[in-house]
Amino acid sequence: MTSNERAGPDSWMVTGTADRPTVTPDWLAIDPPAIEGVRIKEIRSVATSNGYLTEIFREEWALDQSSVGQVFQRTMYPGAVTGWHAHAATLDRLFCCAGSVRISLFDGRKDSPSSGTVWHKIVGALRPAIVTIPPGVWHGVVALGPETALLLNLVDKAYAYDAPDHWRLPPDTEQIPYKLV
Repeated sequence: MTSNERAGPDSWMVTGTADRPTVTPDWLAIDPPAIEGVRIKEIRSVATSNGYLTEIFREEWALDQSSVGQVFQRTMYPGAVTGWHAHAATLDRLFCCAGSVRISLFDGRKDSPSSGTVWHKIVGALRPAIVTIPPGVWHGVVALGPETALLLNLVDKAYAYDAPDHWRLPPDTEQIPYKLV
C-alpha cells in the first residue's frame, strides 16, 4: 500500500499520528542516532549450512577511529537493568548477540550539539547492530523478552582495575529525563 492509498484521518472516528518511516525497503535505518558521535551499524547475519554467521565489528566500517582495547561479555537476565553509566575517556561498542535489549542514551556533554538528547535502540539476535557510544554519553541497558540476553562490549580502552573510568547513576535518576525502570 502506498502513502497515496492510505485512508485519511477524515474517515476515522478517532484520529492519531501516522508513523514516519524508520527503515528503507532493504531494512536499513533511515535516521541516524540523534546524539552527536553515536554511530550504529545494522548488521545482517549470513545463513550457513549449520546456522548463522554474524560479523560484529570491522575496522573498514569506519564507525570510529579508535582501536579495540578489550572485549567482554555481560549476561542479563530477563528484565535486568544496568542503570545509567558514563565514561570520561572510554568509547563503548555494544552488541547484543543473544536475546534482545533496549540501549538508552542521554547526551550529558555540555558542549555537544545534541546535549540533553535522549535516544533508544532495540537490538539483539534477531536485529543485530553495533552501537558506538562516545565518552560523556550516559547509557543504560534493559534486557527485553523472556530469555537471558548476552551483551558484548568492544571498548577502546581496557578496564583500569586501579582507577575505573565509570560514573554511575540509578536507573530512575531525576538527572536524566528518562527512567530506565
